Amino acid sequence: MVAAQRFALWLVGAGIAAAGAHRSASWHAAELGHSEQAVWVLPQTLVYRDSGSFRSAWTQMYPVAGMRPALPLVDFTKWRVIVIAVGTKPTGGYHLSLERGQTVRDSALLTVTLHTPAKGCGVTQELTTPAVAVATPITPAPFRVIVHERADSAHCN
Repeated sequence: MVAAQRFALWLVGAGIAAAGAHRSASWHAAELGHSEQAVWVLPQTLVYRDSGSFRSAWTQMYPVAGMRPALPLVDFTKWRVIVIAVGTKPTGGYHLSLERGQTVRDSALLTVTLHTPAKGCGVTQELTTPAVAVATPITPAPFRVIVHERADSAHCN
């Protein structure tokens, strides 16, 4: 496997919830890629458990073949891929990123940030459809996705 095809695992921190109400444990989660021009126009979360369906999803995430990154290699005996799409946005300047993955009680929790354009900045006047692909370990636990919205901190020129 060449370095460009490997994906890095992002190890997230472990912690204990406030007042000791419940424990949370870290687990590996890796952002495989994100796109602002995916084909999913409605908000949705999709789960892929094999390379064939993931390959198809990758082409939907990056519909322009000339701009599509190489398909990341994923060992589907240990990992699943979750694609989070937030639907159509009115302008450019929106994108998604993985913040962390952790287990809380008996659920796996993925926290994703929707970055929005900074107030007052110029943006492209085209519809965008942000999505992010994340590899997570296969677990029998159900998973939840939380999407936080945050204005980009970029300064306009």
